[in-house]
Amino acid sequence: MCPKSHLEEGIVYTTMNIKTHKTDKLIKKRVTLPFQFLGKIILLVLFTTSTSTFAEESPENKEITPDPTTKSKLISSNEEQDDEKKRSFYQVLEDVLSDFEYDVKSGDVRGLTDLSVRNVVTSENVPESFKSHLELLTTERILKNSQTRMIQCIPCRSRTARLSGNNVVISSPESHPEQLARLAKKHSVKHFLDIAFAYLPTGLLLSLYITDAENQTIIWSRTYNSETSRAAAFRRGVDYSQVDQARHQADYEPTLQYRVILYYMFERNLNEYNGTIGLGFRMMERYDNRKKEVGFELDYFRSASSFFSTSTDTSTVDVWNGFNLSLLFMHAWNLIGNLENYNKIRGSIFVGIGGTYTSGFLGGLIRGGYEWRLGKHWGVNANIGYRPPATAFLDGTAVGTLTGIEGGVGVSALF
Repeated sequence: MCPKSHLEEGIVYTTMNIKTHKTDKLIKKRVTLPFQFLGKIILLVLFTTSTSTFAEESPENKEITPDPTTKSKLISSNEEQDDEKKRSFYQVLEDVLSDFEYDVKSGDVRGLTDLSVRNVVTSENVPESFKSHLELLTTERILKNSQTRMIQCIPCRSRTARLSGNNVVISSPESHPEQLARLAKKHSVKHFLDIAFAYLPTGLLLSLYITDAENQTIIWSRTYNSETSRAAAFRRGVDYSQVDQARHQADYEPTLQYRVILYYMFERNLNEYNGTIGLGFRMMERYDNRKKEVGFELDYFRSASSFFSTSTDTSTVDVWNGFNLSLLFMHAWNLIGNLENYNKIRGSIFVGIGGTYTSGFLGGLIRGGYEWRLGKHWGVNANIGYRPPATAFLDGTAVGTLTGIEGGVGVSALF
């Protein structure tokens, strides 16, 4: 074979090898690509699973379930703080100013004649702009509830600066009583009002005091606390007169409580028991911070059957079919805790000793019971008593002995 033919064969063989090699690479690439894509998917799944597992096991992201005791404490703590969270700063401030307004209206604030505000001081966590707002709110309460003439004495509050050698000395009329008295007289000011306000984590404090402009004598001073205000006591269902600040007095002042009671009692007659309807009036003096009561009770009972029957038997003594009066000396122990909360049902244990009088009969009576007080003006009580043996007379002749147990219920209205 000629060299040319060998050369052509070599070229053809080389060309075929190149084609075969390209075909093999193409096949390998086509086979490898799906496995590479599948491998990437598997790696991605493994990475996602490991990441979520690590996140679940991480102490920062792991959910902590408190035990029942801790959970109940957290719930009760949140419930106690709900009301405070819902109340804004200005709502609490309104409670404090309302107490001051009440004192102004009731005439408890002295020195409200020709009054001028001298100083307003606030705690560091209160912005300076609030001072003017607080002064206006206080002035508004005074003008609204009294006939006070409010005077704006700008020179009385001004400050002056002067050089003393290398030092700058700042002074105000407050540090010079004679100058302040002269300025007050010039502007017809008789009294100065100073205000101090503090914003604390436990509440708001508003302190005010009034001084005589002529001799700088303090004639009235009081601090109002948002936690012991009338509005705070009202929210707790507590009578404000129970608060220590309102209860401080030089002399003891008795607290009298009156009530009208409607009874249904089973009372012993000479030979049988009668269902009776009674009307009682009780007057008690409360002492020992309302925990105890002492007083008298006056009752009248009438047989329930007498309301539907007019026939009377004059041959026997019917204690509960005519005029009768029961008088008892009473003592009660109120189960109210340190403060009486009108939002809750309170209990009271009472005991009385006395007697009953009617025509032809006079006998003793011992009565005790328990009362459930609802709200501020209502109560329901259960009663049980004992009547020692006593003789009943008819026309001067003994006709029998009355003795036995009494019992029943009553509904009372307190005022």
